[in-house]
Amino acid sequence: MTKEELRIECTRFFKCKTINDSYDLIDIYTEFLFNAVKNHHDEPVYKHSDADAKMVLQMMMTKTLHLKSIVKGISYNAKDGSTLNKIIDPTIVASLVRNIYETVAMFNLIYRHTKTEDEKNIVYLLWVHAGLKYRQRFEDVITTEENKEKYENEKAQLDKIVQEIESIELYKNLDEKNQNKIKTKLKEKDYLLEFNGTEVNFLHWHELVDKMGIKEGLLGNIYTYFSLYSHPSNVSVFQFADMFKKGDESFLELTNFNLKLAFFLFSIFIADYINLFPNVLETFNSLDIRDQIVINFYNTVARNESFSINDSAKAVE
Repeated sequence: MTKEELRIECTRFFKCKTINDSYDLIDIYTEFLFNAVKNHHDEPVYKHSDADAKMVLQMMMTKTLHLKSIVKGISYNAKDGSTLNKIIDPTIVASLVRNIYETVAMFNLIYRHTKTEDEKNIVYLLWVHAGLKYRQRFEDVITTEENKEKYENEKAQLDKIVQEIESIELYKNLDEKNQNKIKTKLKEKDYLLEFNGTEVNFLHWHELVDKMGIKEGLLGNIYTYFSLYSHPSNVSVFQFADMFKKGDESFLELTNFNLKLAFFLFSIFIADYINLFPNVLETFNSLDIRDQIVINFYNTVARNESFSINDSAKAVE
């Protein structure tokens, strides 16, 4: 491929003017994520937090596959012979992309946004605690001895996590006010916070756009946007009605827009994952140069060059 041909091919993926371009780009992400799992899963890690990070990589890979499956569309043939023509439901796409946003934001908050090992450990343990605490709500529906034993084990694990947090030097150096903020998050089954020295600041999902380093104004309202579609709000209902008006079917355009937001998120995650596990850069560098450029393009456009995975873009300069 000549440099000019490479530029043309990369530009196709930068713009993704058609849904078919987006299909092809999903394949590029899936190929990298699959190879990253295959090539690096068995490399040793020495912390539970990093072992969990590797599982998140696998989850992100399956999300790309589910996303492509959804955007292939649906149709239906009724017994009486009437049919539903092939459509794509952008609200279903939006629900999955919102899940992708939360996964990418969680990963960044724990594994890249934290500045010290103590910060990382506290946010990670709060994340683990939140998940287990939510599961404790199913106590009333336990019917087997096996599940009852699991419930008791997880209850003991929750107590151990609190003790672990309280033993971390950073926590011990917090004043009572900021220690109570940590305790509040434990009670609320939440982990969205950051440290500014020995000050604890609460965060909300929509604020994690800034914490990921995403440029102001680019994806600022992404969480609210996807929430409108993910929840059965009145807005989601009347917007759904407008998507499939005969002669003005906007569902393809809206689906493609949602996919472009997903591409930013996938690229941010890949950059953050390689930042955590530098050995994975070897697999990234083994990709076709086009694929390296395109993945990194969405990452650096969303953030800036300081987050760049490698210097593959020089190939088209």
